[in-house]
Amino acid sequence: MRHMTPYHNTRFRPLAAALTAALLSMACDYKPPVVGQADVLVIITSDEDRPLLEPLLMDIFGRTMATPAPEPFFKVLMAPPEKFERYRRYKSLIVASLANPADSSGDLLARRILGPERELAALAGGNPIFVARDFMARGQMFMGILALDAIQVQTELERLGSWVFDQFEEQLRVRQKVVMFRKGDNEDLSDSLAAEYGWRMRLEKDYLRIKDRPEVSFVWLGRGYPYRWLSVHWVEQADTVRLSRAWAWQRMEHIAGKLFTVITIDTLFRTTELGIENGREILILRGVWAHAQQVAGGPFVTYVFRDREQQRIYIVTGLVFHPAGSKVLLIKRQEIMMRTFHTFDEPPEAQAASGRNLT
Repeated sequence: MRHMTPYHNTRFRPLAAALTAALLSMACDYKPPVVGQADVLVIITSDEDRPLLEPLLMDIFGRTMATPAPEPFFKVLMAPPEKFERYRRYKSLIVASLANPADSSGDLLARRILGPERELAALAGGNPIFVARDFMARGQMFMGILALDAIQVQTELERLGSWVFDQFEEQLRVRQKVVMFRKGDNEDLSDSLAAEYGWRMRLEKDYLRIKDRPEVSFVWLGRGYPYRWLSVHWVEQADTVRLSRAWAWQRMEHIAGKLFTVITIDTLFRTTELGIENGREILILRGVWAHAQQVAGGPFVTYVFRDREQQRIYIVTGLVFHPAGSKVLLIKRQEIMMRTFHTFDEPPEAQAASGRNLT
């Protein structure tokens, strides 16, 4: 089937103008800043391709977090190719097209953006997926799909596993970190914690001490609405402790009931991940907390890891209470701070090669 050019129908003139602007900006290597909400992911595809591509892409990007109600990591917005100009600078953008079934809008858009070489390679059985940062805007995470059919896309997405989602999530984290520390951080609080307890964490400016209990190796930090709390608990002389999932959850229950004293950990929404950061093995616990006496609760995340230099096991936890709004981005901000946690005088960046810090 011969594809119409945009000039055969006035419906496609805005698309042609958008393509021209995008191609000119890429040609002169100018990248405007991204726009749009931080957690909105726009997928541009034709009406013909959408029924085939939407379930495949939602299987990747439709993840949710229990807060306890399920909240999406990304708010996915589907849009036709004619809306490309509106969304081409969005923070997270996907342009996807299938050769079968043929259409006169999505195919043209993908071909113009990704180039004839990628189209020929994909139609010959090559990789149909292209992923890049800063593709049409600074700070953007972009994925282009130009495939023979939906089966080719499904095969490649299954091969990539969680890699595609991880790329978009990491770029979201990078953008959130810029926003969090745009006006600096709370160096005074970080310095005092380092002097008193031998560990350091980069903190947003509005975090304060809530409670210090050095006799039980527990520090509680927090900020106002939307409420977010960070806690650090450590177990001394921990070389003989076997760090397991069961032990980590038992310790988390101890922190909730004995150190916070006013919260409980729900048993229904627990997940445990094993992570490797710079050679160090960490356990990542996720779940939902509830207030023991009031109608309150929300999501939490906990990092559990061993520090052999100090002979300690650290349990670093972030909690969120935001009953009127989204909580996923707030938890991500907690994790950004938690990933800066380290136990040496040098900043984490200086220790990357040695693997002696959390991130």
